[in-house]
Amino acid sequence: MEQWEEYLRVATRDIANKYHRRRAQAKIRHQLLSIWSELTQNGESADTAILLAAEALGDPEVLAAKLAAPLRQQRGWLWLVSFSQLLAGLGLLVVSFRTASLADMAVGRVLTLWGFAMTGFNSYHYRELWANLTIALRNWRLSLTWVSWGQRARTVAVAAMSGLLSALLCALPWQIIPNTIFHPVAVSDLLGLTSFVFAAWSPYHLFRRHIRMAFRDITWQIWASLVSTLVYTFMVVWNGQFAPPPFFNWQPELFILGSFGSFFSALRLYSFLLSLKQRIEPWNDDEFRPAV
Repeated sequence: MEQWEEYLRVATRDIANKYHRRRAQAKIRHQLLSIWSELTQNGESADTAILLAAEALGDPEVLAAKLAAPLRQQRGWLWLVSFSQLLAGLGLLVVSFRTASLADMAVGRVLTLWGFAMTGFNSYHYRELWANLTIALRNWRLSLTWVSWGQRARTVAVAAMSGLLSALLCALPWQIIPNTIFHPVAVSDLLGLTSFVFAAWSPYHLFRRHIRMAFRDITWQIWASLVSTLVYTFMVVWNGQFAPPPFFNWQPELFILGSFGSFFSALRLYSFLLSLKQRIEPWNDDEFRPAV
């Protein structure tokens, strides 16, 4: 109904993602139609019911802030993670200059370049960055409060499986590729990367219907990546055979920093691909109840 178009525009104007904005408008329109139908059945005229339905759903400004908050929180956390990686990379480079450690320099270089690129992207592409950071820091425990203990346990278990599989599989190519083939290092690196993608993604793919919040909420992606990192680091420190030969002289802190970036990036990419197929949204349907 045309009288609701301005209401829909205001209620969804702060949602930057076009797909999410259209989906939010469809859900709000459904709520308005449901309220309008109930009012007309109770004897209200159609025109009066249109106005009362919008009033019942609440102030569109309030609804706009509530609907934009999940995506703005994700943007804030993405900036914080990328900036933290940049600082960690710069810190490792400084340490490598003082200790002449090639491992520190290699990891620091990768983290610095990746962190710089992602921080620049997150800073340039996102609007109202400071407000997004404020929302992210204010709601930092959101994912730990709205889900059940069963959902938390399943997500942690799947993340641990991802780290365990990575430890078991990533070093295998270096053990089975003979030195007689053409460029064994390149082949081992390629197979090792393939093994990591398989190990990092397969547990989430198998149990994706039971841990949807791992793909919906950025804070759960951070927690899951941290669990995978700790499991993987424990395995390679406990038994050096789980570490690919290029990483045999890495210290535990290098595995933690390098692995977290890898697991987080892999989970972000998988959640993006899954969202294209399943259209995972950043809200619960309950969040479209009348704004108060």
